[in-house]
Amino acid sequence: MKLTIKNYKEATKNIDFKKLPEAAQEAHKEFDSFADFYNEDKDIKEMLDNHFKIVEPYLKDSEKKSPAPKKAPAKKKTTSSQKSTKNVTKKVAPKRTATKKTAAPKKAQRKPIEVDLMPLEIKVIRRYLNFHNKKVTERQVSLLYKVIQKAATEKTIRKTSKYASEIKSISNDLIKTYKDMNGTCKFEVTDSLYSKLKKIVDDYGVTPAVALIKRFINLYGNITKAKAQRLLTTVTNSLKNGKVDKSDKEFEQVKNVQKHLHDYLESDKLLVTNVQLKGLQGIAGLGK
Repeated sequence: MKLTIKNYKEATKNIDFKKLPEAAQEAHKEFDSFADFYNEDKDIKEMLDNHFKIVEPYLKDSEKKSPAPKKAPAKKKTTSSQKSTKNVTKKVAPKRTATKKTAAPKKAQRKPIEVDLMPLEIKVIRRYLNFHNKKVTERQVSLLYKVIQKAATEKTIRKTSKYASEIKSISNDLIKTYKDMNGTCKFEVTDSLYSKLKKIVDDYGVTPAVALIKRFINLYGNITKAKAQRLLTTVTNSLKNGKVDKSDKEFEQVKNVQKHLHDYLESDKLLVTNVQLKGLQGIAGLGK
């Protein structure tokens, strides 16, 4: 199996990383810190790609060691002697059929700010908040600071950006922490800053339609009946409860995803043309 950012956590859950080289152990521990910026930083991308190559040979060993599913114990046959000796006929009162009221599907709640691609500022803020009350390394702190500096140099985060002041506060705190720490430290964000940044992050969400399209793309080439059924259920529910509705510009593409999944479950073949796949990748921001 080829490891990617998307399948890494699921694929490596059975690997005993204590048996891997120390560098691989460290990269695994800090995967979340790196993964957020995989497409933002060339050095991080190269480092993770190398890490994937180191880990991939160990996937086969973890698959061999994964326990086989237990078979359910066979039911014991009841002999005639075990059955009741008397045939007792009980009078069963007729059940009243209550008329069930079909509840209208609940309208799904959506985020105040929905985007097709998460802005870099929000990724930085979210990563910074994830440090809170955790033991962090110099490498993690310097990595996040490096991302901010690179974004400022390339003007992907500008002084006029919506959250420029928050990013500056984060940058200053990372510098101070890095200077004061000795290898590792417990990272703490002040209550007032944490509340302010948490509110910003919580207001943002990826457009539900785009999120579903991304999930479908990630299934491509690694699809199973069970995965297809789970995603089809999610897509169908999202269309029913209004999480995805006709006002979304990706509505038709989500309907197509629903059809592709339904057809796959019927025929065991995922019939998606290269043109269709590239179109979906473009919508999801994965076509690079």
